[in-house]
Amino acid sequence: MRLIYVLSAVLAIAGSARNSLARGEAAQYSGELEVEAAAEAKQQVPKSDYVIELDRAVYHSVLEAHDTVFIEFYANWCAACHAMSSEFDAFAKAVSKKYPNVAIARADITKVEYLSSSYMVSMLPELVFIRRPSPGVTPEVRYVSANFTTPDLLDYIGGGWTVDKPVGDYTSLWCTPTNLCGHIGGLIGECVVTLDTRFNRFDLPPWAFTAVFVSVLYLLGQVVIGLLSRVFRRRYRAHINQKFDDTIRGTANAPSTPKAESKSSGQGSATKRTKSKTSKKD
Repeated sequence: MRLIYVLSAVLAIAGSARNSLARGEAAQYSGELEVEAAAEAKQQVPKSDYVIELDRAVYHSVLEAHDTVFIEFYANWCAACHAMSSEFDAFAKAVSKKYPNVAIARADITKVEYLSSSYMVSMLPELVFIRRPSPGVTPEVRYVSANFTTPDLLDYIGGGWTVDKPVGDYTSLWCTPTNLCGHIGGLIGECVVTLDTRFNRFDLPPWAFTAVFVSVLYLLGQVVIGLLSRVFRRRYRAHINQKFDDTIRGTANAPSTPKAESKSSGQGSATKRTKSKTSKKD
């Protein structure tokens, strides 16, 4: 009995020690998570109550609800975006008072690939001014050339946008980031990111990996089309040969009576001609 008590006591001590170690590891892990979250928060561009954070759905709803939209494209790893975030927030606050009908928005290119591909963002921060001239028409898109200061950006919204030409033609606007061209570009960008995330195991750049992936699919498609075309060609040739053989057999087995009839008909006509000649002589 004493041995049983000793073993149970040892097991209880071991279990409590294990639980204490697990609690210590959990506390340490939670502390590490808090540190990582704090570091990540420091690396993120600060949010603002006057700026709309865009994703694909919010972007389309904002574009439908407002005739004038001002968008900043940014990324958390962009040092210039961090440096100019306070100025952009001050600008957004000033716009809310002076131009309340203008929507000020912001899009993180690392999270909304659809928008960064639609607008072909090539620099950060990138400012875009969207204006619909009249209800129901395609909005005009301009890449802002004004200085990144609150007074200059306010003047730009007030009428300075006329110095920048819109993307596409003035009359038709047949290809802009807000119509079918932009939608197709956004979908292509999303497909590139999806392929890179799921299948890229070689650390290739996204566009390079997508080019390789599409090339492989193209070659496989060519092989499949070649095999199918061979099968259909063989079937077509077999069908033509069978039809030709049936034609030859039909002509070989045809009766020869029409020729005899033609000869007899020829003789009959000859006798008729001789009778007519004799009648003329008489």
